[in-house]
Amino acid sequence: MNCHTGNVKVIEEEGVTVFGGGTNRNGGWHVMAEVPDLAIGPRGVMKTAFVRDIIPEGWKCSTAFIGKRVPVLIEIDWPDFSIPSNLGKEFWLALIDDIRENGIKTVSTQCMGGHGRTGVQLAILMHYLTPEAKRTWSDTSELVMEVRKRMCEHCVESKEQQYYIAEVCEIPEGESVIVKRGFEDAWGDFEVTEADIAEAIKSQKPQKQDVILKGQKQREQQPKRASKRLRDKVVGEPKKHFDKSKKHFDKSIVRGWKAMLNLDDGVVQWVPERTKLPIEIWTRVDGDVDQFGDQFCAVTGLEFHPLAMHDLQTSKLGMAEIAELETNDDGKVKVKGRWYHPAFLEFDESNMEVRLASDTYEERFTHILNASLGKGDTKEGHKTIKEEE
Repeated sequence: MNCHTGNVKVIEEEGVTVFGGGTNRNGGWHVMAEVPDLAIGPRGVMKTAFVRDIIPEGWKCSTAFIGKRVPVLIEIDWPDFSIPSNLGKEFWLALIDDIRENGIKTVSTQCMGGHGRTGVQLAILMHYLTPEAKRTWSDTSELVMEVRKRMCEHCVESKEQQYYIAEVCEIPEGESVIVKRGFEDAWGDFEVTEADIAEAIKSQKPQKQDVILKGQKQREQQPKRASKRLRDKVVGEPKKHFDKSKKHFDKSIVRGWKAMLNLDDGVVQWVPERTKLPIEIWTRVDGDVDQFGDQFCAVTGLEFHPLAMHDLQTSKLGMAEIAELETNDDGKVKVKGRWYHPAFLEFDESNMEVRLASDTYEERFTHILNASLGKGDTKEGHKTIKEEE
């Protein structure tokens, strides 16, 4: 509801027009009727200029391809739901200078959903492209609300993103404009009863679900809502992790581990925090797992981060409840005598067990890691990696 599709014209200042869009919402520079002069966005999300055609050298057909104009591309190492780790105020000021000095007239900003990372880009560009006398915002909260007014009410998704905008634009942060993403928010302004909500949940999931897990007896479980206390813990007001003195964010949800996305095949794998991977192929994606979620779970009635989902309609926390595993008010699950974030668990129904991501690391990831580092899938390569770690 109240969301955008395509590429939305957000800024028109000093002869420069800036569009915003999400690649999974029919947006991005590659679907624009007129190719923009500049396209900027996260690495792995933007359509690149590279072609995969291979033609023998000397063949005449190699010169007969239909050419297409490609914009100037800026791809940033920018994890989903987070902020870029290596771009400060100097980068954005230099970008504004480049836009003006190179005669850029149209700019396309994008990310996957066109909300968080796109919203950050638009807010910063809007602030610096707009002459100071025409700025209607006095702090970041007002700037973000202006972006939302022109683009989409979901732009800028986390407190760290709001703080980052304030830091880059050198304006006060203002009050938080980050909206809690609880189950009630999905209903907008409609008035519904508990019975209505229960019926809606029931319609999205079969009334009976058979799940067999290791050490658990097969049983049938009706979908249910989590308690208000648990709901507040899981999708409540995000905690502010930013520490001005340290200049970094605490993103780890399981100490010593990080979730990495392979940009080539889209597979997410948990690896030890100390593991170094080529940034051209891998990007970290476990930032804001507790603060952001837009995947609805029909078992708990909550929304979760994609990493915390078992399938399209069931969260891993919901699977834990179905399997009668012990959970606490922090939304964690007890496995092997210790408490773990559900995003760190894997539920294998075929083998009737629940496993930790750390248990699958070596068997599923070692050969990928070796290949990424150019060492081959061998015992010697595995040993070399262990020594490096």
